[in-house]
Amino acid sequence: MDVVFSVVLFFMFLVNFAWAAYPDRKIRFIIQFEPGGMSDATARTVVRYANPHLGDRIYVENIPGAGSATGSWECLNAPPDGYTLTLLVTSTIVGPYVNKKAPSYDLFDPICILALDPLTVSVKTDSRFKTAADLISYAKSHPGDVTLGTAGFGTIHHIGVEAFARAAGAKFTQVPFKGSGPSVVAATGGHVDGAMASCFSVRPYVEGKKLQVLVVLDTKRSPLYPEVPTARELGYDAVAVTFQGIGVRKGTPEEVKVVLVEAFRKATEDEGFKKLMDQMGLERLYLAPKEAVPWLKSQHDFIKDLATKLGLKPE
Repeated sequence: MDVVFSVVLFFMFLVNFAWAAYPDRKIRFIIQFEPGGMSDATARTVVRYANPHLGDRIYVENIPGAGSATGSWECLNAPPDGYTLTLLVTSTIVGPYVNKKAPSYDLFDPICILALDPLTVSVKTDSRFKTAADLISYAKSHPGDVTLGTAGFGTIHHIGVEAFARAAGAKFTQVPFKGSGPSVVAATGGHVDGAMASCFSVRPYVEGKKLQVLVVLDTKRSPLYPEVPTARELGYDAVAVTFQGIGVRKGTPEEVKVVLVEAFRKATEDEGFKKLMDQMGLERLYLAPKEAVPWLKSQHDFIKDLATKLGLKPE
């Protein structure tokens, strides 16, 4: 019996030692979108400040496609050992309601929630549409003629277009791209009439006088564009806000998650990180796993209700 007990203790020591050594190799951080968008920038920023607490072992890889589903599945198909991380974004929740191939958000364990960023409808500065009223009026009288670029099918940007159209009683044609970056660039080039993109994504183009924001889909005005009304102010009940967080495949050992949670908590508390988030115009919202789980559930219930009202079906 003493021998058996000693063997058990020995193996427990080995297991604990193994997890104590985490991480002892490179950690892959999957971003489900093309470079250049808000999610990409947020992920790279937090990785920059978390890396010193993880031995500078995290590297970033962009795997776009299918409204974030491609990159999400890449994470879920990896071993649940903490060496593959991914973004938890609004598309993680929206996906299953519009895309049969999208994984459910509850297949991930959250490490944290990082930030919020509301969507906007933005057009070229020389667009014939000078106000949201101009855009809506034309879309009503010419159903489907107005094209709005989005970050892809199955994203909150997709739902944002549908929600805005339903609330305004108008019809838009959605043009999906592989991420917010390409959709916004298309709007600046006149390849689409406008873009359904986040405050952050359009900011450099607004500052560069290439785009103008017509409306913000939030419950309050954006500090970046205080002169721009919200959809609700205009009488349209359309709200679409993106969020960014970090997740791992469910089943990842608690010992590993503790290490990751601590590293990213320290990153979000760094004054450099806070400053960059503020400069990007993002609303900082740090939620640890205990708070993130019910918060994600509330976001899921909101999206589910909205998708049902809009009559969206996964394709």
